[in-house]
Amino acid sequence: QLLPLLEPPSYLLNLYTLTNSDAVKFCKYARGYNSALACISFGANINNQFLEHGISNFQIHDQVYHLIGSLLPNEGHTLAFAQIYIYDTANKITNHYNVMQELNENILQSLQNILDICNPYIQNFCQIRNIIYNNATTKISIIIHSDRNQNICCYNASLAPDIAAIMVGDSHEVNLTNQDILLRTCNRNLQKIAE
Repeated sequence: QLLPLLEPPSYLLNLYTLTNSDAVKFCKYARGYNSALACISFGANINNQFLEHGISNFQIHDQVYHLIGSLLPNEGHTLAFAQIYIYDTANKITNHYNVMQELNENILQSLQNILDICNPYIQNFCQIRNIIYNNATTKISIIIHSDRNQNICCYNASLAPDIAAIMVGDSHEVNLTNQDILLRTCNRNLQKIAE
């Protein structure tokens, strides 16, 4: 059963319901604000045969996923998605603005402030940033050992060669038991974090 929807922050509600200049600008570029502030990108195996004719549409093979990508920016590349929340946080708004320059910087700043307060994923990225900056180690592996007898098919090991970060749960409270996290730092030492 779904939980009831929460009341949106008043500033965001006003952008959708009022007709002042900020609200008009926001509604005109709502998808742009969403893209600029996104932590992830959409990923799928797309069948391109439908891209050539008619209205814009596409067919997806297999599954849709959300890709975080590397949390480390490539040298010479612009920061994107979650990287904006971890690196160069003093220039977060400028980095968001560079994604789409038609956006209003004041609206962008206000939306970013809301995300900083209300979005648990943004808060997790801030925790990751603090770990990176407070410790010289910037490359770690994370292994989560949970009750392997529960939901065996749902919690298979990742097929990816490395994992930069794992965030468990969503905006709702998660009740986990018997969780151990092992961090392998660059010098190959193991650090265990138990409940």
